[in-house]
Amino acid sequence: MSKQTYRDFEIIILSEKGDLSAIRDKGLNYTFGDIVSFIDDDVYCPPTWAQGVTQSFRKGVVGVSGPTYITEEFRHNRDLFKYRFWKKVYDYLFLGQGSKRPGYISNAGCPSTASNDEAQTYEGEVDYLEACNMSVRRKKAIDVGGFDKSYYKTSEWCEVDLALRLKTKGALYFSRAASLYHRPSKAGVYSHRLSTKHRWDNFVYFQKKWIKPSLKRHLYWLWVWSYLKLKDMKMI
Repeated sequence: MSKQTYRDFEIIILSEKGDLSAIRDKGLNYTFGDIVSFIDDDVYCPPTWAQGVTQSFRKGVVGVSGPTYITEEFRHNRDLFKYRFWKKVYDYLFLGQGSKRPGYISNAGCPSTASNDEAQTYEGEVDYLEACNMSVRRKKAIDVGGFDKSYYKTSEWCEVDLALRLKTKGALYFSRAASLYHRPSKAGVYSHRLSTKHRWDNFVYFQKKWIKPSLKRHLYWLWVWSYLKLKDMKMI
């Protein structure tokens, strides 16, 4: 971050342990700036990233995200990309044409992974903000309640949850100028992803809160449950 072309920012690092949703919400309330960005500890921000974020907010939007490129050398650290055949099945069953569009969430409650593609060229409004590359209007995010602390441990889905509530206040924008590189690691918080009960609890909580029941939603639940059981049994 020391090489950013845009210099008017502060960095807040919360190193405490606990539920990610609660830690992120504390960070949101600790800051004083108009814009708050949340990135992960395994990303690389190009020098123009902060400038791209701030310029994108000039469009009058309440949230900004951008490409989260995962290069080939890091894709083996993500099961969804490691097992390529099943990735195609996943996209076909639950996303359809939406699999090519970043920030898209289907009627089954399945999010697109298109922001990870290095060839991504989409620019425009989206349904949600990427968890490792999300920037929000601080006051608007607090007005809608901040991060929901019902999500616990790794708190997956808490970012999408906040984005969907924030969208009631204005548009969410996906900007190529706000791109960064995601380098998924198997260190740190990754170990908690192997303990799957909380991941299922967070998933079900999000689904019941936001996604209407349907056959496709039930099939998606079965897919996620099967995946987590395989992780529990160390088969993948």
